Amino acid sequence: MSVITFWSNSKKQTGQTMSLAAIATSMAIEHNYKILIISTKYNDNSLELCFGGTERNKKLVKSLISNPTVTVDSGAEGLSKMAFSGRMTPEIIQNYTKVIYKNRLEILYGYKEVPDRPTKEEYLKLREKYKDIILNANKFYDIVFVDLDKTLENNMIREVLSISDIIVYNVEQKMYMIDDFVKLKNENDKKQTRNLMLNIGRFDSFSKYTIKNISRYVGIRRDILAIPYNTLFFEAASEEDVADLFLKIRKVSDTDRNAVFVKAVEEAVQKIIYKIQELQMMM
Repeated sequence: MSVITFWSNSKKQTGQTMSLAAIATSMAIEHNYKILIISTKYNDNSLELCFGGTERNKKLVKSLISNPTVTVDSGAEGLSKMAFSGRMTPEIIQNYTKVIYKNRLEILYGYKEVPDRPTKEEYLKLREKYKDIILNANKFYDIVFVDLDKTLENNMIREVLSISDIIVYNVEQKMYMIDDFVKLKNENDKKQTRNLMLNIGRFDSFSKYTIKNISRYVGIRRDILAIPYNTLFFEAASEEDVADLFLKIRKVSDTDRNAVFVKAVEEAVQKIIYKIQELQMMM
């Protein structure tokens, strides 16, 4: 059971959520893992646009309320209330998730404001429980992917990173972003950064910043992921169609225009799995 956190401290877009969505979806299809994606973002609907809106568990509603007009929060905000009341267990988390592939992939969406919940106060409380939610989820799911919000307070970011088995730092093919990764790597000793991986979002194979050149520059050989831009994927990621897309393109021929994207995502999945196994052997 492993926690894999995708994170970046850059103010610019890095393709973090899209990369995570592609890797987690491919892993769920091709490997026998029970996977959960947790979003810690505020008012961000990126994952909902990828996979569809939340669905409330009817059995949960019936068991918790007797008045059918009373609403029950879903996603992270609903689960955080269970945590504050001391009723959160690893098993109960699945009652608040969106099921993408049964017994393979689920999503715990982040906090989203709605008309009957107009303030940010609940989200500020919710953030305090992200660590507990992740730790409980890690007891129930084989792999927990965390889409870590860069705008969280530093102490909260450190809390999540400290319980992460793998930290995937996200950049674009820009030297100043790559330099940020090198700085992060150099500021910590080797033991602290052995679980650190680098992901290059929207990767362009025609850029002079090739994987080989970046690898040489940052001093890392295997632990570099590169998810290229793909038209079909980014369209699907705005039409709630990512789950179906990966089922359709998983076996494309080498001559298909989408083969490069599929292969890159599969390679990223394999590198993460290898990293998990490598770190487990060190324990």
